[in-house]
Amino acid sequence: MTVKKHPSLIFLTGFSGSGKSTIGPLLANSLGYEFIDIDHLIEKNAGKSITRIFAEDGEKYFRNVEFDILTGLVEQNNLVVSLGGGVLENDRSFELIKQYGTLVYLKSSSRILAKRLCNKTDRPLLKGENGRKLSREELEQKIESIIAKRQPRYENAEITVQSDIKRIGSTVEELTRKIERFIRKVSAAAGNNE
Repeated sequence: MTVKKHPSLIFLTGFSGSGKSTIGPLLANSLGYEFIDIDHLIEKNAGKSITRIFAEDGEKYFRNVEFDILTGLVEQNNLVVSLGGGVLENDRSFELIKQYGTLVYLKSSSRILAKRLCNKTDRPLLKGENGRKLSREELEQKIESIIAKRQPRYENAEITVQSDIKRIGSTVEELTRKIERFIRKVSAAAGNNE
């Protein structure tokens, strides 16, 4: 099977709280694309929350469901897909995304992420033992260690944008410009290879 990369199939990655669900729909609108939040799609299909899926079925089951949904998306164009925070840790999902689409990394500092996430209760990976709520300092340390583990995959993104230092509108404008430039570059290179 020949792999056809779709530069206009945009996968948004970044840590939980980096702005994927907020920036994604605005970016899709700016590009004239459709927007899909993969976590919302999983919850809709499963009829239960991600937290419940993790608790009842485990992370391995969740990652398999996530991969199946990605497999259904990779043939599409003109789509912005907000990925769950840990999707790139699954080797199969990571390879699929890199093979077929354009990976965009929304980068945020652990300090800002901890501030944004400290009152969230729906993030299974950000809890202490027995579901204990972490202090801001503990949360920041946990985020730092998870980001360090994911960093090699984040660094594979074709486009990276700092998402915690400016207004959302400015971030969307910067992303739109970078994505349009990237698509033109890929299309020109594909044209030269034919």
